[in-house]
Amino acid sequence: MTILRPLACLITPVFMLQSALAFAWSDHASLAWPLVRVMPEVQSAKPLSVETLGEFLAAERSSIAELLAKHEQWAGQNLDHYAVLPAELAFDLAATDADLELSFLHAIRVNPTRSYRPYRQLMSFEPLAEQDKPIAVSELTFLQGTIASNDARYVSLASGDLVSATSVLATASDEPDFGLDIGLYADNGTEHGKRYGFGNQPFGNPNLEYGSQAPFHMGFYHLDWLTSAAQPSLLQTYPLCRTELYRKLAVLAFSTGHDYWGWRFMGWGLHYVGDLAQPYHAVPLPDTGIFKSLWIVATGKTGEALQLVSNRHGVIEAFQKAIVANALAQQDWTQSTLHEVAQLRPEAVWAKNTLVQALTLDSASGAAGLDQALIKYAPPKLVSNPDFEFSQSPEEAAILDAIGSQGEHAEKGLTDSLNQQIQRFTFFAQAWIRGILNS
Repeated sequence: MTILRPLACLITPVFMLQSALAFAWSDHASLAWPLVRVMPEVQSAKPLSVETLGEFLAAERSSIAELLAKHEQWAGQNLDHYAVLPAELAFDLAATDADLELSFLHAIRVNPTRSYRPYRQLMSFEPLAEQDKPIAVSELTFLQGTIASNDARYVSLASGDLVSATSVLATASDEPDFGLDIGLYADNGTEHGKRYGFGNQPFGNPNLEYGSQAPFHMGFYHLDWLTSAAQPSLLQTYPLCRTELYRKLAVLAFSTGHDYWGWRFMGWGLHYVGDLAQPYHAVPLPDTGIFKSLWIVATGKTGEALQLVSNRHGVIEAFQKAIVANALAQQDWTQSTLHEVAQLRPEAVWAKNTLVQALTLDSASGAAGLDQALIKYAPPKLVSNPDFEFSQSPEEAAILDAIGSQGEHAEKGLTDSLNQQIQRFTFFAQAWIRGILNS
């Protein structure tokens, strides 16, 4: 027990910090678009007739109630650390149409205070059409940081409007970062968190604006035995539960003729697939084994380790965002990252154990390489100086200039490393999409 306690002292603050970086990729929609625009399975879909969530629920309430009951049973049998849904939150078949949506949101335990209205994100190269009705991001999320930093454009959709599957899927893949998984724990200071039965937040800082989504967007399924023993709360994660639920809902929606919600639920699940393709969401401390972790504690360098992890995570995210934004604005589909996203992998298939035994295992195995590439190609100040805070620094806003200051080889080297992570995303994203469409 004496050896476990110091390791726990290291891990706990690590995750209080990493929860502030619970966004794996910046703007999932822009990252998904280059893929879904070339997937035949997506492009062959007919225009979708938009439905509100309430309309879908009212039409299929009996089937949805049965699905949610079966999912609850599945979760209890397959998730070791699953928190059982309180009986009073079960989907209410007798609810009036006006109350049906709230009953559903409570039953799947997502944040009920944000809007689930139909909308779509415009890509940077898409012009605003005359009939488009722009809406502010503040109408889609309550997260102040997202509102302040989001420069994407959104337009409202109404029941009966026609919209492409590409647009619905890409847009929905970003939606879980708009607050779906915020404030769900008893100590998060929300009314729904007190009712949902998840208990106190197992890791991460519940006082950070979007820190409470960390256990839903990170999946540490391959921890070493010592870390698992020292900090078992790191195993209390929910990406598998979320993806399985949204997969089932998407299949139900497609099978009952509600294609808009089939693609939207598919997009919700795709978000978590994308998150877990990023090594910082699958590994606590990349390139840090058991003995190195213990040495960090013994030498009093825990705070330094935390800052380095934070900075490296932030650098690769900022770099990805800048690379993709520039290429999309120019519609440069030959740019290496957009080209990599769009590589079709017909052999990619989704099975019941794909998320745990393939996706996160591959992501964890790539963590050390990504960490080493950041050390090699990024300015030392950004990734190797524990006294520097990358978040909101001038370098974050000018990340391409910062990397370019290391020479032409640096941007290429870091892009190559980024593209290795993108290969993982595009493979498993295709597997996810096909898995649902082929069900």
